[in-house]
Amino acid sequence: MRLQGVAMSEVSGLMANQGLRRVQMRIFTAVIVVFTLCCSGSFGMEDVVSSSGPGATILMILVLPLIWSLPLALVSSELTGMVPEAGGLYRWIRRALGEYWSFQGGWWWTLSLYVDSAVYVALALDYLQNKYGFDKPERMLIGACIVALFTFINIRGIDLTGWALTIIEVITMVPFVIFTYLGIKNGTGSAIHPFVPQGESFGSAMQLGLAIMLWMYSGWESIGTLSGEIENPQRVIPRALFIGLPLVIGTYLLTVIAAIMGAGAGQWSNMWTGGGGLDFVEIGKILGGNTLAYLMLISAVFSNIGLYAGYLATGARPSFQMSRDRLLPKFFGATHKSWGTPWVAILIMGVVDGVLIQFNFSTLITIDVFLLMFAYVLIYIACIVLRYKDPHAARPFRVPLPNWALIAFVAFPPVAIAVISLFINGNDWLIGGLFGIMTGPIAYLIFKAFYKGTKDEALEGAAITPEGEHTELFVQMEA
Repeated sequence: MRLQGVAMSEVSGLMANQGLRRVQMRIFTAVIVVFTLCCSGSFGMEDVVSSSGPGATILMILVLPLIWSLPLALVSSELTGMVPEAGGLYRWIRRALGEYWSFQGGWWWTLSLYVDSAVYVALALDYLQNKYGFDKPERMLIGACIVALFTFINIRGIDLTGWALTIIEVITMVPFVIFTYLGIKNGTGSAIHPFVPQGESFGSAMQLGLAIMLWMYSGWESIGTLSGEIENPQRVIPRALFIGLPLVIGTYLLTVIAAIMGAGAGQWSNMWTGGGGLDFVEIGKILGGNTLAYLMLISAVFSNIGLYAGYLATGARPSFQMSRDRLLPKFFGATHKSWGTPWVAILIMGVVDGVLIQFNFSTLITIDVFLLMFAYVLIYIACIVLRYKDPHAARPFRVPLPNWALIAFVAFPPVAIAVISLFINGNDWLIGGLFGIMTGPIAYLIFKAFYKGTKDEALEGAAITPEGEHTELFVQMEA
């Protein structure tokens, strides 16, 4: 028997249990995961304030999520419900646009996450090194221990990862609650004046600030990569995204207001990270002495460690699924026999991160953000294409807009912002980003030649029901 030209033996192999273990993730834990991936504290906002001005920063905190985060959260919820499979965005794009573009999206997003996750460990080490002054060998050892610990936790299972992230976020946010209370109560600075730095136009003030804010408000698609390991992801993930979005906005808004006020009147221009400026740790010292400064330092370290642990989990899943679809080496698709996790993909990412945390990231971050923006554009296109290509597919959640309105909703604000951000930060940004983009077509040609890939027809219908169970293949079969 054949399925639209695809041998049933091939289909059976694709539909066989991938060995991924499903866990029952509570809404609370899923919200913690979303909050970690999309926020995990406000560290980094200091640079937005000093470059864009207090008023413009507060405006971006309030407006940007409505035109940048909300569209991605809604589209990710619809696509998760329709295609709730391991690998998330990679499989969403494949269902809509086929093998080539799904490889590009999965490749770009995964490369971005490899660099991204390593950056967080490096930042945590920077905070510790600035405080305790240890030398390079000690830094390498501490970094290796952090990477090894969370690589093991992730291999052990997303349930243990969820518990770890919960503990990390409690440690991260308790100091922020104290900081926010004292900053708003005792601060003397104005949270909205001036609107932009003196002598700068709104456009020039937006350059660095907008790039950082796009970064701070990204990540809403990430939890979808875990769909293959969460029971009933169609219900859990959209709810977590809808609860997580206002939590992230509120966290940024209150903590940044407290920081601007706590820094003191006119001191907002001295807010920046990287030493010598008023960061959250130094402002904490102003507000609560050495005790609060120490608590904020702990918060900064755990915030970055939490981001690393979260993105190590989500970043490994697309490469696992790409391997299962015969577009990457077979060992990426291995699952742990006892724990049911894609342990090789996680381990490889951990090893790469262990190397990357020793390097300077200024150039890599440029490429990183560029890759992420292109992957986001593909996600939006996939949602629109599937509305027309497969209009009757089950969508437990559907963005409450007709097709024409959905096109306007995602094409103008978020895609336009993504495109603008690619061109406003100079030639180095553009050239480095384009170099990163070109690795996608080259990699596809190489891996397609070696591993041949799996026909799209063999993957149709290989999804999960709204109840969280695997479907049979809902297509016509020929004798």
